[in-house]
This record gives sequence, structure tokens and C-alpha cells, in this order.
Amino acid sequence: VTVACPHSCGDSFQRCQLEGHKVNDCPNRPFTCQYCAHKATYITVTNEHWPICKQYPLECSNKCGENAIERQHLPKHLEETCPLQVIKCEFSYAGCEVECQR
Repeated sequence: VTVACPHSCGDSFQRCQLEGHKVNDCPNRPFTCQYCAHKATYITVTNEHWPICKQYPLECSNKCGENAIERQHLPKHLEETCPLQVIKCEFSYAGCEVECQR
């Protein structure tokens, strides 16, 4: 006897396999973002929410070694602290056009 998944994913399983599917494998299972606690289905959180989650950890785009910067803090990291960020010379106000890493 097969039973349809209660999360409406369209799959059916034998009763002994259903629980594992509901908890671990169903793309429509309830899921909470571990970074910001946003709740939706697994497929929605991983495919739609994570690409925009402000607290999702990212690697520095300059590859400075920081690899767990929250998305919302990445611009500040690049602007203020990243040692590999290319910045203008401190004398650019006087016409210096040199750019180098922080």
C-alpha cells in the first residue's frame, strides 16, 4: 500500500518510507532558514530565499580569506576593512591617480 506525501509533492511511498521522505527528502517540507529564521518550504528557502537572505554567509568577492560575511555586511567589509580591496591613493584629492590594495 502506498501513501501520498502530505506535503503535496506528488510522490507516494510505502508507509515505512514516508516518514523519512517527509522529514529529510520532500522539497515541500517545512523548512527554516538557519541564518535568519525565515520559514517556508525547503525548495523555496534554498532556491528563492537564500539568494537574497541578508544574513546568508558569503565569501569575500576579493578572496581575502573571509568566507562567512553576512550578505548585508559585505559592502561594509569591502569599503572599510578588506585588505585586498583596490582603493584610490590618499592623495587623490591632489590629483594622484594611483590605485592599490588597502
